[in-house]
Order: sequence, then C-alpha cells, then structure tokens
Amino acid sequence: MKGFEPSIFDKLFDDSPVQASRRRLSMDEVKDAVARDLEALLNTRTVIDESLVSDFPRALASVASFGLNDFSGLSLASVNDRRRICASIERTIARHEPRLKEIEVGLELDRRSINALYFSIRAVLMVRPAQEPVSFDAMLQPTTLQYSIGRQRPRIGNA
Repeated sequence: MKGFEPSIFDKLFDDSPVQASRRRLSMDEVKDAVARDLEALLNTRTVIDESLVSDFPRALASVASFGLNDFSGLSLASVNDRRRICASIERTIARHEPRLKEIEVGLELDRRSINALYFSIRAVLMVRPAQEPVSFDAMLQPTTLQYSIGRQRPRIGNA
C-alpha cells in the first residue's frame, strides 16, 4: 500500500468511513491536511497564561493550552512585540502539531496590504517514512483576528 496514513482527525471526519482502512493520502493531501489543522490551531485562543504554568510542562503540552495567546494588546510597530508574536506561533505549532519540526515563523513586512498581516511558516514535515521541507503562508485579518493558512506552492518559471 502506497501513501501515508491519515491523521486521527482525518479519520474522524472522513466522508466515506467504510473504506477508511484502505484510505491512503498522497504527500500533497498530507500537506493540505496540515495546512487545515494549522488554521484550526491558530484560530483557537488559549486561556492559559504560559507564565502561570511554566512549572507544569505537561499542562503546556495538553489540550488545555491548545491555541494561541491573544495578541490584540500588542503593537506591530514594536520590533519586540513582532518577535513575541512569531515566537508564540512557533511554540504553539511545536506543542500541538507533531508532524512539523524545525519550525520557523516570520512576519512578512514587505507585503502591500493594510488590511492583513502576513506570516511565513517554514518547517520539516515528518510523516513516516518521509520527511520534507514545507512552507505555509498565513494571513491574519486584524479586524476579525482570524488566520487563513495556505500551502506555499512551488513557483514555476523564473518569475
């Protein structure tokens, strides 16, 4: 059987569970599933303050800390606040998305939009027996505080 086994969420939300035992995903389908799961993770807000539970590493890795901290009180004009946001996104992904390792998040300041913030997420996708570098584009709508995640597609040609 070729392909990769679906994640637990893919199995739970499968539209045709009768054939689930034979269902295998291509690498592109796995990447799309990771993008969907990242979007759900980043659009969830945690109520746990990391500083209050830093002595309890299992609490930080549990479902109780699933999601991002609220950034509404931070300023994007501040270099320190931008670094803090990117570091928080990295930690959240590292804790709750085990298929991604070596995660790097950057804020894309050169984009020409005043109505959204753009982040790049780079990591190594680990799905046995394969591992592959991946990139995702994340867009935050400041008015709704909702993230949209898309898989960065390879560019064709020199443009």
